[in-house]
Amino acid sequence: MKETKYKYQKEIDELITLGCQLPELYAPNGLSACRFAYSGSNRQNHVPQYIATPKRMLLDISKNSMTTSLLALSCFDTVTHAESFYRNLKKAFRNISSAIGDSLSEGILSNEDGKKTITGTNGHFDFYEYEGCNFNETFKITKDLYNDEKD
Repeated sequence: MKETKYKYQKEIDELITLGCQLPELYAPNGLSACRFAYSGSNRQNHVPQYIATPKRMLLDISKNSMTTSLLALSCFDTVTHAESFYRNLKKAFRNISSAIGDSLSEGILSNEDGKKTITGTNGHFDFYEYEGCNFNETFKITKDLYNDEKD
């Protein structure tokens, strides 16, 4: 059986060498998921924080506060959980739309895409993509979160 590698295996291996561990991971089994995204652009959609901002990884390593979690994609199990989380962030961070996106994207996670962490009570989980996984093809923007009138 062919060994499946994670999309950011090199970076994960580097962090493991520095003392980090991958969390316990599970097959998603066709789970519906939501993520924050930027409308009108794939510019940093579906890119983990350490990859989108490499200096953050270097800074966290220098402070010994690195985590493999920031090499995974942040996901939610339901639209309701994602919207609630976004609303809370929007209240706390004025520029949230430029930091993590202004829209909600939705897709299905297959076992060929990667593995997920356990889902928290707020519906959040991390998703570690396998090489070749491309959420720009499978996740579609479904809602404008930044201009949502519920706020």
